[in-house]
Amino acid sequence: MELLVALLIIGVMVTFAGLSLRGDPWAERMHEETRRLAALLELAAENALLESRELAVRFEPDGYHFLRLQEGQWRELAEGVLRPRTLPPGMELELRLQEGGPILVGDDGEDQERAAPQVYILSSGEMTPFTLRLGALERDYRYELRADLLGRLEWEGPL
Repeated sequence: MELLVALLIIGVMVTFAGLSLRGDPWAERMHEETRRLAALLELAAENALLESRELAVRFEPDGYHFLRLQEGQWRELAEGVLRPRTLPPGMELELRLQEGGPILVGDDGEDQERAAPQVYILSSGEMTPFTLRLGALERDYRYELRADLLGRLEWEGPL
């Protein structure tokens, strides 16, 4: 009987230890969102190269959407893998562009300016260099995703 009680106590302790090692659910969600964004950017870069089309990304504090250059205007990709994404509540994006990235000039209309891309993914394989931070409003750590001019992506976190 004592052996069964000891095994039960050990089992409960192991279960709680496993749950505590699992980590903060916010960190896991931020990790998944950063990984998803990096994979989508890599996919967009491959599509731009294979289809010889210019793509771009527009980042908002609570999400991002991909755009395609059609007939001289940027149009949002509304369906498919590159559809618009909204971050879970409590997460936000902060974009910092680096100088020296590719620039495309488009129409200067108000609608075009409001929907203007910030990161260009060109059919030549180039990408606007940037640093993107994904953070949780309630937490003190962030994940960071960086891209260089050649479209190489790196990410790290939590910071």
